[in-house]
Amino acid sequence: MEVLERSDRQVLLRHAARFGPVFKAVAYDVLWVCIVDLATGRRLLRDHAEQLKPVTLALPYVPGGFLRQMQGETHRKYRRAVMHSVLDSDTIAQRAVLESIARDALRDYARSAASNGSSATAYLDTLNAIATGMLLVLFFGVAPGSAPYERLVRGFNELGPHHLVWHVGEREKQAFEAIRACLLELRSARASPPPGAAASILDRALAQDALDETLLGNFIYMVEMGRYDTRGLFRWLSKYTAEQPELLTRMAAEPDRPGAERSFAEAFVLETLRMDQSERLIRLALNDIEFEGYFIPRDTRVRVCLWESHKSEASFTDALRFHPERFLNANFGNDQFAPFGLDQHQCPFGSVVMQTSLSFLRALARGYSITATHEGQPVRGIYVWEPANEFSVRLSARVAASNAG
Repeated sequence: MEVLERSDRQVLLRHAARFGPVFKAVAYDVLWVCIVDLATGRRLLRDHAEQLKPVTLALPYVPGGFLRQMQGETHRKYRRAVMHSVLDSDTIAQRAVLESIARDALRDYARSAASNGSSATAYLDTLNAIATGMLLVLFFGVAPGSAPYERLVRGFNELGPHHLVWHVGEREKQAFEAIRACLLELRSARASPPPGAAASILDRALAQDALDETLLGNFIYMVEMGRYDTRGLFRWLSKYTAEQPELLTRMAAEPDRPGAERSFAEAFVLETLRMDQSERLIRLALNDIEFEGYFIPRDTRVRVCLWESHKSEASFTDALRFHPERFLNANFGNDQFAPFGLDQHQCPFGSVVMQTSLSFLRALARGYSITATHEGQPVRGIYVWEPANEFSVRLSARVAASNAG
């Protein structure tokens, strides 16, 4: 399956059309059960939660391991602490800071185009700096340019210089310990934020007396995993704006004031998540499972196929077309659209994803016109599908950029 999929992104869609929404395959020399239907995947995860173990990073130096892999009461305890630490109001309150991080990095990239040639590497480094900076602000409340901020940037760049390191070793452990030491110093020095100030996720955890070694370690790796996911999402956002630059102009004219209706920029992010980035959930069957007439043997990998499920013509007309307006004209239920996962293992950082993406798009739209410097088909990266390896953009200062609002 992995060989076919690397050369043909739609192979599982065709398998589902031929064999139905649940079918077996072999990949990496093990048996897989693939589910191309969100409602079916949701029922399986709900009805057999204790028999399906999430496949994720093993973190031997974090007590309790990674939240995604916790089970039972331990999972409920730490998920509750995380959910109480992530408030949409605090995330929204940081919009100006997040946008300034993106604006400054994009300005430096545009100014250095003569020397960097608007190369794929230079743009990737720019997006990495933006994603890392935004998450450091939201998670840990450090001010851009401050000593703790720069120290954490260095630590995370050491933890994963180019991508998320799946098999952690001594180097990653040392980088983790350096980040942890910095955060413990912040915890000791930090006073309660003044009334009306935006609290970070770390502040919220401290306020509820929930921060222990397990939660702190999870925060570190949530940032580490999140910054590469965010960088990847920014690449897809850049690709779609470069392909339809009139959509970027439309976003540039939108006011700052949030309204009751969904903005076009929000619809643009949601459509990008539907088309790309949200790909799959993977579980390991700990025991034999009988599910709705299907038999799933022990040690089988179960893959709930999000990318393929999001291409359902029953839910999305012309589903393989990038069309943000669909999110302005309709609301889609959880059995149609699940960009952040399903049920109890759903990612609690949906608001973080939306606010970082909107801040990036605002900085890009209001400051620049964008042109792709390399065309090419998406490629299967180390973990997920990505724009073409050489994809990059050329930024030109936008004339009379709108700052409506």
